[in-house]
This record gives sequence, C-alpha cells and structure tokens, in this order.
Amino acid sequence: MSWKNMKVKQKWEWVPEELPESTEELENPARGWLEIYTFQAENGIAPLELRWSLRMGETLALVLINLKAYRERALDDIALENIRSMLSFFMQYQKDVILRPTYDTEGKGREREPDKFDTVLTHIRQIGELLQQTEHSVCIFQGLLVGSWGEMHDSRYLSEQHLRKLYDTLESYLGSEIYLAVRTPAIWRILTGEEQFQRGDMGKTAIFDDGILGSMTHLGTFGTMTRDAAGWKAAWTRKEELEFLEQITKDTPCGGEAVLGTDGGQDNADFVLSELKIMHLTYLNCAHDRRVLDDWKSINLKTEDVWSEHNLYDYAGSHLGYRFIVRKVEIKKCLSGKFRLEIEIENTGFAAPFQEMELLLVLQSEDKVWEYPVEFDAKRCCSGEKNKIIQYFCPRESQVFLKLRRKKDRRPVRFANRKKADCLLLGSLHK
Repeated sequence: MSWKNMKVKQKWEWVPEELPESTEELENPARGWLEIYTFQAENGIAPLELRWSLRMGETLALVLINLKAYRERALDDIALENIRSMLSFFMQYQKDVILRPTYDTEGKGREREPDKFDTVLTHIRQIGELLQQTEHSVCIFQGLLVGSWGEMHDSRYLSEQHLRKLYDTLESYLGSEIYLAVRTPAIWRILTGEEQFQRGDMGKTAIFDDGILGSMTHLGTFGTMTRDAAGWKAAWTRKEELEFLEQITKDTPCGGEAVLGTDGGQDNADFVLSELKIMHLTYLNCAHDRRVLDDWKSINLKTEDVWSEHNLYDYAGSHLGYRFIVRKVEIKKCLSGKFRLEIEIENTGFAAPFQEMELLLVLQSEDKVWEYPVEFDAKRCCSGEKNKIIQYFCPRESQVFLKLRRKKDRRPVRFANRKKADCLLLGSLHK
C-alpha cells in the first residue's frame, strides 16, 4: 500500500487504514455457487419448510420448474400462482434467480415435451407475462423449455426455425434486466447475427455450459470443424469456440456445471483455472459434479500471494463472477482547497458484473454523513483489470469510506479487502 504525505497549511492529517486482501467468500449479488431447487408447476410450496433448505452464503438459486403435467394444455391459474409464489419466496430471501422451466427432469426430453409446438409457445407467453406482472428477482432465463433437463438437447424443437420462434416469442417479455442463456455457442450464433456480433452488440443472450471439463469438447458444447468449414451457425473446434466464448462472455453472464470426464486435466489447477477464466464464469452448481468438486477441494494452490495453500475449490468459488479489491489509495490537497482522492480498484474475479452498480465516497463524522457519487462503470471493469478512480471533495473531520452497491435495489457489494463491513474504511481525516 503506498500513500502520499500531506503537508498543508490547515494541518490536516490523513490516517490510512491497512487494506490487505481477504480470502473470504463474499456474499455479493448475482454471482457464485448455486443450488438447484426443483418444483412441480402443479404443486404449491411450503415456505416455512423450504427456507430451511436454503444454503447460507449463496446469493443465487437455479429454480427449475417442471411443466410436464401441462404438456398437452396451457398452464392453469393454479400453476401460474404456484410459479408466482416460488419466485416471490426467493426474492424475499434475497436470492437472485436463474429460472429454468422444463418438461423433463429425468433425461427424457423428447418423451416429456409437448407433441404440439404451439403448446410450448403458449407456455413461454404465459411465463413471460407472469414475469412482467410479478415482482421477482429473476436475472437469467435459462434455456427455452425444451430438451432433456431443459438443457436444449434431445428435443424435436432445436431446428433453426424452432429456436428462432421460441426466442422471438420470449424476448419481448424479458425487458432490460433479464438475460436469456442458451446451451451452446452455436445456438447463440443462430439467435445472434454475425453482423450484430461484429458490431460488438452481444445483446441479452448468454451461455450456460452444463458440460464444463466433461471432455475436451465440454460434452458436445464445442465441435470438431473449423469456423471456415462449419460456418457461422454450426459448432467450431475447441480452440475457436473458447476464443469466441472469451469475447461474448465479457458482457454477458456465463455459468453451468463442471462434469467428471475422461480426457484429463481436471486435477490440474492451472488448466482448470485457465478454462474458468477464459469463459468468464459467473456461477457454478455446487452440487454437481461432486466427484470433480471434491477433487478440487483436495488440490492446494502454489501461489505467491494470499491464496497460497488454499484449495482450488475455495479459490474458484471466491472468484466466480466479479471480485473487487482496493489496491491503492492516495490523497492530497489541491490549490482550490479540495482534496483529491485517487483509488485503484482491481477486479480479480473471472468476470465483470453483468448488472449496473454505483460507487459512493462516504464521509462520516460523529453526527453527520456526506455521500459523493463516484464515476465508475463496474460492468466495464473486466477480469484482471485495474481501474483508477479519482474523486474531489471538501475536507471534513471524518472517517472516509468507499461504498459499492447494486443499482436496482441498493444491495451492498463488498470489497475483497479484509474488512467485513458493507462500507470499506479507507482512512480518516483530522485537523
């Protein structure tokens, strides 16, 4: 930590706080490990019982809703009210929801999904309308209802024509806050034109990969043909797909499941972390595949920083999504009488946040608080990047804090410095 000495006529004294890096798992919104919570659309929930199944420290939940009972008809009022109650429950307990409606939870996609494509479209419209009419915490809509486990494979409705119709039907209901996540980069490209991609417009379509590390192709997520040979809408080679994923996931959330495979590399910390960083992973299932995750818990890292001897599982979990650290603070007085505060913030997580945030400089005296909005675009603070923040303020006898919060609901976002408060204490000013 470096500081600049201040010698001013008013004899203000800056007393800095030490800000060492923490290895704590941060309960920040819309990132991290998640559990899958499975429900039947025709059945209601018991909130008092369900709350005991929530895992402490997790801010995300994958809510999987089985629509199998309605494969031949529209959702009735009972089903819609049940879904509304499920979403309200998770919002009440401050869980950001990844919503995955599906017809199958046993790997029998073709058998369980509707025989009539119009029924799928009807269900999408009904769920879309419910999202528009209900207060909820859904941030990602995962899949387009079809396929085994809702994972967009083993379905009769995966042609380009079907996918476009499903996408066009759902898109208008998602608004500006909800991302649609699809299973593979090839499906992403079917829904996103090459010209749009070349313009850097990634839209609101994201990726979920439920075959991470299961094989060198992530269990079919990648293909074997080159981009030139396959064309824009087909699967490419592993190398080309990872390069593509590295581009599109800078602006959109990416997550899924790590799976035990036979190609090796899953017990190599450098290989695993390289894969997770390239994909800019924001979330992972903490229950599947336990064989892989248990292996990660047995692998200690050999690093030159505070993470030395911590295991791979803890490191990966702590770095899913964004992880902001204040690296440097400098302060000096200007000729105008104001103070110039310069702060260096680094994102050591795998990804940038995909939601808007706001940064505040807070001065707190014994009886008063002053807040200064600070210009900081957290969504543009990519993995591994350092951002320099400069803020001017009038000196006051006070403690000086930095506060980061999610814009839409003002939920606190904690820095990965060794301080547990919602506001990070930088130091104090005294005459």
